[in-house]
Parts: sequence; C-alpha cells; structure tokens
Amino acid sequence: MGRARRHTADRVDVARRRIVVDRQVIETRKGLKLGPPKSRSKRTTMFPARTPAGVDLAALVERRLAELPADGLLFPSPRGSWARRSNYRRNVFDPAATAASWPRHDDGTLVWTFHSLRHVFAIWALAQPGARIEDVSRLLGHSTVRVTQDLYIAPDADLYDRFYQATA
Repeated sequence: MGRARRHTADRVDVARRRIVVDRQVIETRKGLKLGPPKSRSKRTTMFPARTPAGVDLAALVERRLAELPADGLLFPSPRGSWARRSNYRRNVFDPAATAASWPRHDDGTLVWTFHSLRHVFAIWALAQPGARIEDVSRLLGHSTVRVTQDLYIAPDADLYDRFYQATA
C-alpha cells in the first residue's frame, strides 16, 4: 500500500498503461517520508486496459491524470498530501472495494485485501497467451523467477499421487 500512496502523475504512462515503481511512502515515528520500494527493486509495471468487470480502467486513469500537475498525487489525503496507511484504507481503498461489490466476512471486514489486487494481476498476467513467467516475475519485482513460481504456480492436485505411483 505504501507504493500506491506515493504514485504521482509523472510516473504513469497512460498511453502504454505503465507505472514506474521507484519509491514508497514510509511511516516513521517522525512522520511520513519517501523511501525506496521494498527490496529496493525499482521497476516498471503495467495495468490492464479494463478491469475483470469491464470497467475502462485506462480511461479512468487518463481522466485522473488530466486533473493533476506532473507531481500531483494519484491518491492524496483529503488535505492533498501523502495519506497515512489507515487514512488511505478508509478514504480510498474501502470505498473502492465497496463500489466494486467486493465480498465481506460476516463481521463486515473485506474478504480480499489490498495485496489481493497484486495476486489477481499476477495470475491474470500468467494466464495471458504467450506470457513468460520470467516477464511476469520482472513485472512483479520479484528477486527471482523461483519466487514467482513458488507463489503462483501450484502443482496439480494429483501430482503426489502420480509421482508416488510412478516411483513405486
């Protein structure tokens, strides 16, 4: 979430649907500051033209960018500065999840988390015709392809049974 809170208009190329990920907002005892992304892995990633529900995401991003100066925050606090994690969740993430009709547990908390979006993107990217795991791994900023494999490529349900039979 720290990465999303610091995105500025100059880091988004809407025509190519790309976002440069080279910093994040870090909360410290002294306040908020910019720092490198997790594992210091600067990268460029992308966003789909449409959401799974068919919403024209590229058009929404383009409209938002048109409202901002180059250094304008995509997701600012109500005062226009970096949002704290709790405020970002309350003012941006939760309303968006409600608008998207995300499911909730009986206690009202969301079934999916902010990080679920990353997993959905990874699985969607891996499912695209011609997708290479090496490319998806780079888009996600993983340190190795093995990390991507371990997280997103699960063995067949009967893998162990087949292997057991083959080696009996």
